[in-house]
Amino acid sequence: MLQIDLNQPQRQSKKGLAIIFFNVVKPFVKSFLPIVLILFFRDDESSKFFKISLILGSAFLLISILSVLNFLYFKFYINSDSNEFIIEKGWLNKSKTVVKFDKIQQVNLNQNFLHKLLNLYSVEVETAGSSKTEGKIYAVSGDVAHVLKLKLLEKDKTINEYLQIDSNPIENQTIVNQPKKKFIEISLSSLVKVGITRNYLQTFSLLFVILIQVVEKIQDYYRDEEINVYSQFGDYAEKNISLMLLPFFIVGIFLLVLIINLVRTLLKYYNYKIDVVNRKLFISYGLFETKNTIIKSQRVQILKITQNYFQKLLNVLMLKILQTDSDENTSKKGIGIDIPGVNKSEKEAIVDQIFKKEIQLENGIKPSIRKFVVHFIWFSIFPSMVYFGIAWFQFEEIYIFLTIPLFLITALYQWITYKNAFFYFTEHFIVQKSGFWDVTYSIIEPHKIQKIKTYQRIWHLNLNLGSVVLYTAGGFLSFSIADEVEIRNRVNFWLYNIEKQNLNWM
Repeated sequence: MLQIDLNQPQRQSKKGLAIIFFNVVKPFVKSFLPIVLILFFRDDESSKFFKISLILGSAFLLISILSVLNFLYFKFYINSDSNEFIIEKGWLNKSKTVVKFDKIQQVNLNQNFLHKLLNLYSVEVETAGSSKTEGKIYAVSGDVAHVLKLKLLEKDKTINEYLQIDSNPIENQTIVNQPKKKFIEISLSSLVKVGITRNYLQTFSLLFVILIQVVEKIQDYYRDEEINVYSQFGDYAEKNISLMLLPFFIVGIFLLVLIINLVRTLLKYYNYKIDVVNRKLFISYGLFETKNTIIKSQRVQILKITQNYFQKLLNVLMLKILQTDSDENTSKKGIGIDIPGVNKSEKEAIVDQIFKKEIQLENGIKPSIRKFVVHFIWFSIFPSMVYFGIAWFQFEEIYIFLTIPLFLITALYQWITYKNAFFYFTEHFIVQKSGFWDVTYSIIEPHKIQKIKTYQRIWHLNLNLGSVVLYTAGGFLSFSIADEVEIRNRVNFWLYNIEKQNLNWM
């Protein structure tokens, strides 16, 4: 192993200047690309080249200066006396990040496409007390990245044994005292099945948001000329797009969403491999951006198993592992680690490695029918009536009839969501079932509960209905409008066992 003295301040690799430059240039592209495109298509030939060249040249010079300054004023090192990992950065606003070794939860070595071309790695340090990356180094050599990971995780003998290296660090990782076992390798066909059967609404919403942002940029540019881009587009659509073409337009959008989902899934999860050593999962995946991470079974707070109807037919499902995360109010809570495209037997093997117990769905309770009635009124009948009233006075007769499918779709959504809602209780597990199309089973172990909240709305007191929220260090599970006596009995049972068993929650 190369002798690298991490007790002395280290800079990132000089080759990493290209990566730092790229990180700085991304926000500039988002801000100025619409302006450059407008100048390119709008201005006359004589002034267009000069304006674009001036903008691009000035931006390149500014980004280059910022990149060099970020490189020169970024240093990292280890304080062996206090067992701390320290990152110092900033030339104008200086900052110093100090991470205690005993709080480090994961050290991830990642590579995107540019990292692979330059043979560099980024290092991300995550702690149990934060929902985000506590410290990040953007570009170091494989030797430095691996030695740093060994140093930061040296208290864990299993991880250190797994990461021991020979002449080629990173690539030739072998286990010293125990042979490395390839636990699961997700096949390309499984990734294809997952890619074409999930995230339809998410991808469509993303496309819609991008379209709105582009239109807003164009609208801002033409604001002084009092040109309304939205009304012009509406007039064009009304004149040139027939209702007969609407089904083809919808099919085209669906195919586009399908292709985007498939490409994103293959790029993100390509070559997904899981090794297992002493109940620790060593995960690596990614085509252009490779990620390496470690899952310690005792730190798993919530395991989510998700499957929809198409995935059930194709025998694939999604797993999500949520580890310790103490910030309950953060918007990033619940991001976790995804394991895509596993079949039923692979899912059971992973669950066994994490929990070492069989999960049984029994002693379940479901919400009161009153929950469906309330949601049906507020989220089906009420929106349909509002739409009908607007359509009656504002739109043509054909749009009024859209009230019927709107009502049927919203009513069906509320009914299926209600039917899928269940809460299961056993001695070793609590399982929440929820969802409409993608049905998710969220699993926690009772001894990892950090806080329990029960409550009753004032109008539920006489109906003997209540709700419960179970908080863990990785997120929470909630179940509302169910039998209050059953909830209270279960809460007392969990609290008793937590005090009695005295098990570690991480």
